[in-house]
Amino acid sequence: MKHLYKSFFLFILAVNLLSCKEEVQTLPYMGYDYFPDSTGHYVIYLVDSIWTDDAFNRKDTFLFKLKERIESKFIDNEGRWSQRLERFKTDTNLDFVFSDISDVWFATRTATRAEKVEENVRYVKLIFPVQNDEQWNGNAFNTEEDYGIDYKLMNVHEPFTVPVTNIHFDSTVTVLQIDRKAILGLNLYAKEVYALNVGLVYKEFFSVDKQYDSVANDTLHYGPEYKYYYMESGYE
Repeated sequence: MKHLYKSFFLFILAVNLLSCKEEVQTLPYMGYDYFPDSTGHYVIYLVDSIWTDDAFNRKDTFLFKLKERIESKFIDNEGRWSQRLERFKTDTNLDFVFSDISDVWFATRTATRAEKVEENVRYVKLIFPVQNDEQWNGNAFNTEEDYGIDYKLMNVHEPFTVPVTNIHFDSTVTVLQIDRKAILGLNLYAKEVYALNVGLVYKEFFSVDKQYDSVANDTLHYGPEYKYYYMESGYE
């Protein structure tokens, strides 16, 4: 009888161990590595910026490099670990010499989301786990509702080749922030692509107001558009 009880106990123990093992294996991949938060991590982009103003027959184009580096970590006012991001820009000539710090932004990665404070405006850039078709309010912590509320995850864990620089990444996620087209009025389009262990590798933003001008008998465009192209990344 003792032998029978012992065998039954070992059988129950084995079943429990297998159940625990299966439970661990089915946990979803969170995707935190798409939004690195290690001090010293940096990314350099080639930025193409265009400002259109048809009313004055102007279309100004600026090409420069942008470097964003995680300078340090700190505890924010909610008791969360956050990162201080230092940003450096070059001039628009062919020398591309980085100047002193041009901006200081901030980022916070929690268990469920990645936040970024850009020009004192907080955005929810990603949510975790990263899964296709997940949606969230990217502007939940600001008042910029004109620039979209429902961000959407697309092409999760898919390869992506950065335009212009032609640098390839095997695993990326795309966030479509807004896609609003109109014959007249404000046209908005914004998306970001994040690569595993790198972070943001491509960004596209378009905010152009289209208005009919009866004097010119034409539709006039006004507003900015810009694109970020990944060039290199590393630690320093």
